[in-house]
This record gives sequence, structure tokens and C-alpha cells, in this order.
Amino acid sequence: MSDPVPSAIAEQAALYLTELQRVLQARGLLARMLTDAGRLPRLRVINPEAASLAEVVSASPREGEWLFWWSWAGPIVEVAYPDRAAECVGRVLAVAAPDTV
Repeated sequence: MSDPVPSAIAEQAALYLTELQRVLQARGLLARMLTDAGRLPRLRVINPEAASLAEVVSASPREGEWLFWWSWAGPIVEVAYPDRAAECVGRVLAVAAPDTV
């Protein structure tokens, strides 16, 4: 089991995720904060048009720089750009347009 996340780090992550949550919800996506003692908070993001399209996004520092992260530990973008992060998440959770012939 990994060491608990320091509360100062968890609180900072929650602040960044709260702003991202606001932007995601303004774009029509559902976003709910997930919190567990000793862990970083995360956002569970769902496309309400297709509930199976969902992702969990986190925020944490890497080499002194805070980033938003995909669930598979890939960086999305710096936390200074929540609009860009929301755009990326929105693209991933978008319902694909049907093929036209």
C-alpha cells in the first residue's frame, strides 16, 4: 500500500479539480469529485448523452509543475489551463458521429 498523500497536496489538487469541474459542467458534462482519505481527489467525468463514456481525471505535481492527468497516468495539460483540459476531456468523451456514406 502506498503512503498517504499529504493533506496540503490533496487540498491543492481539490482546488484545481474544482475549477476544472466548473468548466466541464459549463460544457454539459457531469463531473463529481471523488475523495478518499489519504488519496488524491479525482473527478469522475461522464458524458450525460452516453453514460458509458466516462473518465477519471486527477491533478498532481510532477517536477514542481501541477498537471491534470488521465486515469492511465498520462498528462493532459498544466492546471493553469482548465479550459484546455476540459476541451481534451470533452473530445475523449464525445459521442462519435455516425459514418456517412
